[in-house]
Amino acid sequence: MKHGELLDDLSVRALDAAWLRDALAPVSPYGDRAYLAVEPFRRGSEGQAQEHAARIVRLARALDAARLDAVREVLRNVPDASPAIARASMGDALADANLLELQRFFDACERLDGLVGDCFELPGVASDAVRASARALELGRSGRFGFYVADAFDERLAGARAALARAQAEYDAVRGRAHAAVAATLGREIAGNEFIVMRADLSGTLPAGVRVVREAPTYILCELDADEATLGALARRDEAAAAVAQEEELIRERLTAVIRAHAAALDLATRTFGEIDLLVAAARFAQAHRCAVPAIGEDATFSFRGGRHVALEHELQREGRAFTPIDVHLDDVAVLTGPNMGGKSVCLRTCGFIALCAAYGLPVPAMEANVPLFDEIVWLGAGTDVEMGGLLSSFAREVVRLRDALARPRERRLVLLDEFARTTTPREGRALLVAVLERLRATGARALAATHLDGVAPAAGARHFAVRGLRGIPHRPATDDLHAALVTLAASMDYAIEEVTREATRRSDAIALAALLGLDDALTASAYDALER
Repeated sequence: MKHGELLDDLSVRALDAAWLRDALAPVSPYGDRAYLAVEPFRRGSEGQAQEHAARIVRLARALDAARLDAVREVLRNVPDASPAIARASMGDALADANLLELQRFFDACERLDGLVGDCFELPGVASDAVRASARALELGRSGRFGFYVADAFDERLAGARAALARAQAEYDAVRGRAHAAVAATLGREIAGNEFIVMRADLSGTLPAGVRVVREAPTYILCELDADEATLGALARRDEAAAAVAQEEELIRERLTAVIRAHAAALDLATRTFGEIDLLVAAARFAQAHRCAVPAIGEDATFSFRGGRHVALEHELQREGRAFTPIDVHLDDVAVLTGPNMGGKSVCLRTCGFIALCAAYGLPVPAMEANVPLFDEIVWLGAGTDVEMGGLLSSFAREVVRLRDALARPRERRLVLLDEFARTTTPREGRALLVAVLERLRATGARALAATHLDGVAPAAGARHFAVRGLRGIPHRPATDDLHAALVTLAASMDYAIEEVTREATRRSDAIALAALLGLDDALTASAYDALER
């Protein structure tokens, strides 16, 4: 899954693009190869992007979670037949291991078609070429996971194996007689080709037909020597074995020729496996996160209703908490204000995540959405400054990233500014943010800036949105448990975003939040007093 020019590395991290990549990850080697080639849709391909998202949603509705999981299980266990197909195409005779991989691949094609044969959103893989190739290999099936060049492939192979069995029996008989003769002379049993004779038990010399391998002070390591009869039987056995190997190789070449004749169609089947793997992963994503098909058009307006950042939603669900869906309408540049921990950063991340999903032609986690295809999605401000290192301050790093973003020629850009210029003085930070928003408007960008600075929206001529904030002053939990404080905060916070139509001094909830998180009453009372003064 490539990001190309859509995201830089820091924006990838801020928008949880890696989480999205993992959530859509395929399970087969075919899907892995296809996934590496996935790129964002570019402007001009809005129709294709929307149809791709619609296809995923149709698939998610056509197949329930159990069937999608069953398809994934087939994909997870199928071997990679591509190397074998490539070898056959180049004229190399396939080994039994390669033929087994192909047989298991053909079996997976049939199982996959059986699972999704009635779903027109997924292409079939059990084509005539697949079935013809499978029939050619069927005689070699040995158990569930085995392949053997069986006698049934060719009567000449059966004859050669019968001749080998006779030659092996002749050799075993000759060798057996030699064992018996030496054992009778020594007056003891002999097991195997090598044996030990203790010097104390030996009277005279070793019997004929015995060769010394190694001598020791107390024993002699011996082995049976091969006489003329043994050598003749051995030669006949080896000749018969070579004849069997030649017949087996002829059959392997014949089977390879079948695969080579259908190589183009089989290669198409492997690519279709990859396509199915990606589509099923996306359909599972759409089911799990209740995604909708976005309207993806040439209009640059970016809006959604009931939008959710599913990575954060998943994290909250593990803690028994719920994500509050967000409504956003962005047709120019806008400013977002509100209390600490009121969800401003989450709103920005949700915007970026939904735009990212649409860029890859995916359904988006929202009730409905209108999303253009952006040339670039840029995150600036909090959450990115720690990554650049070096001698630059946090403010300098933000400025460098802004400079680089503005220098890149992009006709349609989404810029998300989270507390940009927060580390300089409020007066200069405000002026700089106003100037940045004016520049972004001039370049036709869509931008949303979350800030605590006053008066930015009217100064920049931007729409002003705000998180509603705390519903009164929440009571501190009886214990100092931070988790309990966060639960209380979530219950007391109204995360809804509304447009501010008249600029006024808005209530600050920071001191109440500080008290909720554990600052003592005397300190927070002093803070309220200072605020009044």
